[in-house]
Amino acid sequence: MLYHDGSTVQLGDIVNVPVPNGTAKARVVMLGDTYEHLDINTRFLSWVKADKVLKEASVVIEWVGTNPFAHDDPRYAPAGNYMFSAIDEWVTRDA
Repeated sequence: MLYHDGSTVQLGDIVNVPVPNGTAKARVVMLGDTYEHLDINTRFLSWVKADKVLKEASVVIEWVGTNPFAHDDPRYAPAGNYMFSAIDEWVTRDA
């Protein structure tokens, strides 16, 4: 799996992800092409593997620092710390 610039995506990479207010930092914790992963929540991991919800060209990221989608509005479901993301020109490795 490669970033848009041709470099290899690796577990643990810190990436910049576009969010409504700019960008946020996240860490790559699972690769869609191999299902290799870091130490992530076991229930989440079991669901991803059982339902095969991670596409081959995508990754699972975990927010570094504050979750940019976190909220306290009880009308909506809480935002988790993991997110599925395609590896495209908008997801870039942090320098």
